[in-house]
Amino acid sequence: MLFLLLACTGPVVDTAGPRDTAPPAGPPDPSVYDCSATSIPERVNPLPFACATDVNCTERLVAGHRGMGGEQGVIAPENTLSAVRAAIAYGVDFVETDPRPTADGVLINLHDDSLGRTTDGTGDPETLPYDEIRALHIRADAYPGDFACEYVPTLQEVLETARGRVHVLVDANKTDRVDLLVAAIQETDTLAEAIFDTSSPEKIAEALAIEPALHTMIRVESGDELASELATFADHPPIVVEIDANAPELAAAVRAAGHRPFIDVFFTDAAVVYQEDPSLYGAFYDQGLAILQGDRPELVLGYLGR
Repeated sequence: MLFLLLACTGPVVDTAGPRDTAPPAGPPDPSVYDCSATSIPERVNPLPFACATDVNCTERLVAGHRGMGGEQGVIAPENTLSAVRAAIAYGVDFVETDPRPTADGVLINLHDDSLGRTTDGTGDPETLPYDEIRALHIRADAYPGDFACEYVPTLQEVLETARGRVHVLVDANKTDRVDLLVAAIQETDTLAEAIFDTSSPEKIAEALAIEPALHTMIRVESGDELASELATFADHPPIVVEIDANAPELAAAVRAAGHRPFIDVFFTDAAVVYQEDPSLYGAFYDQGLAILQGDRPELVLGYLGR
């Protein structure tokens, strides 16, 4: 499967090459972002903060899946506040979140519809009250650093941690409570940082009806779907367009429409680690992709010289 994905992206011809910057001093120590951190790290990203929401920005950008990486991640446990702080400390451009409601209507940041994989609890989070979920511990033995304080955070906590430091892709696919998602963004004063991200045009329309100033991100799988959604939201264009991971050729159509294409690179993350060759990411940027989202954002940043 890895071979097929890499084959479809074509050879690595990185004509632009990584950013011509001085090599980073080295990765931040976990104490900067783990439970021993005494404050949220300062923003170290060298790019203008507004670049992430500016469709005219031509920089190559990086998104951290579930914070600083999902199941392949090695920096911090997924969907935790430590993962958001780590993304800030490393200089990632976006962190992706997975909000879903508890039984009492609190939006928590949890990818799965079960608590067992990432916490010491069990069951469906939507059937349990927030206080019960808040008391659980995060499974973090695989990560260097101290994550003993970590728990399943609320979306509000994620947004407050990110405010002014990193942009947040608020994945709206795991709940129909669009009202709660938008309210969290409004209440934390993060309209500048948050991007409402979903494959559902109906949810985007509902969100914009509540908050017309909301940044949005659409997901498309074909040229026809791209044209339809851009027409639907012509009065409020998305700032990012995610294309299917199996159709990188859609990047050209997104570019031609004046937008920035975004793609998941999870399989390539595994290939980069196996082959010890971060230049594999270059194939995507060479095809016109503007933003790569992966489980190993630190490797993409390293390839870019950031």
